[in-house]
Amino acid sequence: MPAPESIIKLVKRFDANRDAYRSGKYNEAQLRQEFLDPFFEALGWDVYNKKDYAPDYREVVSEDSIAIEGQAKAPDYAFRVGGVRKFFVEAKKPSVDIAGDIHPAYQLRRYAWNVHLPLSILTDFEEFAVYDCRNKPDPNDSAATGRTKFFEYPEYIDRWDEIVDLFSPEAILKGSFDKYIIENKGKKGTTEVDDDFLETIEIWRDLLARNIANRNPQANDEQTLNFAVQMTIDRLIFLRICEDRGIEPFEQLLTISKNPAVYSALLDLFARADTRYNSGLFHFKNEKGQTNGADTFTPSLKIDDKVLKEIVRGMYWPCPYIFKEIPVEILGQVYEQFLGKVIRVTPGGHAKVEEKPEVRKAGGVYYTPTYIVEYIVKNTVGKLLEGKTPAEAASLKIVDPACGSGSFLLGAYQHLLKWHEDWYEKNNPETWAKGKDPVLVRVDGGAWRLTLSARKKILVNNIHGVDIDPQAVEVTKLSLLLKVLEEQSGQLSLGFERVLPDLGANIKCGNSLIGPDYFEGQLVVDEKERQRVNPFDWHAAFPQIFAKGGFDAVIGNPPYGADLTDGEREYSKKFNIGTTDTAALMMIQAIEISTTGGFSGFIVPKPFLYSSSWLRTRELIVNDLQSLADMNRAWKNVLLEQIVYCLRKGENGDTYSTYRRSSNDFQLVAEVQKADCNQFGFLLNDLSANEIALAKKVLRQGSSLNSLMSNTRGGMFQNKITDTPNDMKVLGGKQISRNGVQGVKGFVSKEIINLYPNAAILKESLLFQNIVAHIENPTPHIKLTGTLSSPECTGDYLILDTINQLTNISSLSSKYILGLLLSKLSNWYLYRFVFAKAIRTMHFDSPTTEKIPIMNLDLKDKKGIARHDRIAALVTRMLDLHKQTPATPFDQERLARDIASTDAEIDRLVYALYHLTPDEIQIVETS
Repeated sequence: MPAPESIIKLVKRFDANRDAYRSGKYNEAQLRQEFLDPFFEALGWDVYNKKDYAPDYREVVSEDSIAIEGQAKAPDYAFRVGGVRKFFVEAKKPSVDIAGDIHPAYQLRRYAWNVHLPLSILTDFEEFAVYDCRNKPDPNDSAATGRTKFFEYPEYIDRWDEIVDLFSPEAILKGSFDKYIIENKGKKGTTEVDDDFLETIEIWRDLLARNIANRNPQANDEQTLNFAVQMTIDRLIFLRICEDRGIEPFEQLLTISKNPAVYSALLDLFARADTRYNSGLFHFKNEKGQTNGADTFTPSLKIDDKVLKEIVRGMYWPCPYIFKEIPVEILGQVYEQFLGKVIRVTPGGHAKVEEKPEVRKAGGVYYTPTYIVEYIVKNTVGKLLEGKTPAEAASLKIVDPACGSGSFLLGAYQHLLKWHEDWYEKNNPETWAKGKDPVLVRVDGGAWRLTLSARKKILVNNIHGVDIDPQAVEVTKLSLLLKVLEEQSGQLSLGFERVLPDLGANIKCGNSLIGPDYFEGQLVVDEKERQRVNPFDWHAAFPQIFAKGGFDAVIGNPPYGADLTDGEREYSKKFNIGTTDTAALMMIQAIEISTTGGFSGFIVPKPFLYSSSWLRTRELIVNDLQSLADMNRAWKNVLLEQIVYCLRKGENGDTYSTYRRSSNDFQLVAEVQKADCNQFGFLLNDLSANEIALAKKVLRQGSSLNSLMSNTRGGMFQNKITDTPNDMKVLGGKQISRNGVQGVKGFVSKEIINLYPNAAILKESLLFQNIVAHIENPTPHIKLTGTLSSPECTGDYLILDTINQLTNISSLSSKYILGLLLSKLSNWYLYRFVFAKAIRTMHFDSPTTEKIPIMNLDLKDKKGIARHDRIAALVTRMLDLHKQTPATPFDQERLARDIASTDAEIDRLVYALYHLTPDEIQIVETS
């Protein structure tokens, strides 16, 4: 793409007057007006807001803030798409050496790093530097650190297409901007702000835990020690953020840390904060109306100055954090990881930080991506708000029953704040900015914002949460309180009302799945067991909400697969859903605590769609189901895939919508008839109407595979296998291929048959290994691997649980059935209509084969016999071809060609067998 005439003119003008521009008299404001504004206009950005967008949706925001007392100055421009910041531009006058001066580069990188923007630009027009801002900035970094592209002004003409392909609005909308970010990730060992801050607060936790445990004998209880450490860190972070926002005096914590008796001075500051904020974070004395008991424990602690000085000084220059700019959502993500560990007290009274057992089992903590939170909130809270006024919205009750660090509650609260601002702005905003208690105020730039009082009321009226972990409850409160203050700056006047609400009645600690009747009938209850189980009475905790029928929206990411004790497993039978998976239990609990017409929206494991163990859960949910969205693998390091569902209690509609995730967006795929789900035995997902119609056609014409073949799964006796030849040979999945049985896995004694009754003896049968879904561009798929066992293998062979043996009980040839099962049509059907497009390893066992339709030909009919025998003959040929061992490259090529043509002929006959049209064949072939 050639550079536009406007860019050519800018380059020529700069070149003609370069010395004057570089003299130092030419300032940054002039540069922005004469060169940078028109430069970015030429890229397609609406620099002057000619589209007349509302302030929240302007494409380009010019920052006017300046550095105060060493605090970081915001970059000169923020470029946004749909109101979301994509990159910063920091402008410098041409006399600045962009290529070599370390300070401008550090300034830009530090700001972008804190707000989680991967790319940003530093320019004086003479030079144009692109920085990867995911690297942790250091004041001593060279100007080249993190720099990925560099242009000098004469290059703008010849390399204009390169700049357009990266930084134009079109490049962002079409994905090339994000593609560049992904391709450059990790090239130099990036350490993003959330990872770095997590490491920092973990160091603080370790320092405090060890010191408090050593200096305070009364803190030998793990729950008490965790509370003390957590609250101390939360209080310091809260006040430090308030400093950066101008709500608290700047460097007050640093000043305190420079004198002796640091903790005593901090307690005085905390007491003043109690008076100022009225938050449970600083609640030290019992007062009328307070929902939580006062913290009388932490004021009694002894904490050494050395420890507190190290922590506090780590919050100030040269630390890289700009606390006012780290999004609350990022802090929540950090805390989610932080809560994955807990402080244990050793028998010797020392503190030790350990990973929680459930986290260790899961392989880590995985916070919910923002786009999933936003999707669930939009399809639950968003739908509740449709057609309502703020007065009506005030009565809506939203809860996350496993709130963790509060990411879903933050998302819901943010949605409510934005909805209220939009509603008031569309309904005579000046009216709502008047009176004794206005709800709107106009801020710099002309935008309308909710007042602090209005933000508090929305939080207290609408947002609720429960978590079994008391530390998680405190983190959720902290996150929400910081969100209340997010757009507040300057000194807040006290007046007669404290600044922050008390959230003790909103965010509660308890086990969402276990009620107080858990210990019913027990005369003596162990106190530690009561603390561990932490029963929760929903109706007692939220009496006013249940007086009106329950919550209007239940949202979240429920824990799944948790290890339950025998007692908890027995108790969970009251849900009557045939499984004790905690996610399934939470899904049913969500309906129980919802009012009629209330929404539920969760992200849950994908087996919910198709697994036989989740059948009862599906039956209880399908009538009210409104939508399914396929997440594939929402977390890269988690092999299990996820699905998002939204339902409305009492809806009972005939259809639900399915969505496909593309990057961080969602595309509508189809409207699915719920009756079709009953036909296939699972919740249809991410399938077009044409695919569903074709599958129904195949299903109508076939008989269940289980009516034709009995299915036996091998035994789990891997630990008995040896390399020493013995009575019985053993086959595992790797020994099964399309060309027969290849070698053996090992040997076992015949006695294994008595020890393991399910140690299946190999018969002449079809053998199928575990099904593995392959991820290949452009789409994942499965490839079923099976073969016909040879007579010489039977009798002396045992099979492991990685193999399923299908024994023929019909008049049809086993080879005919094998041909159908290995065809493209069956693989397409299996992947989409049995395994719900799940990418994982699964057994080919009876619940699976029950759902596979096989054309049951009439072998008394000449036409049926001909079709049957032709497919069986081709399968015989295929098995023979796979046994060949070609010697020369020519023979290899010929064999591959013969196999491919035989496969294609089998597929052609199978398509004809099921009477597929050319369009239907195209559906199978293209997918």
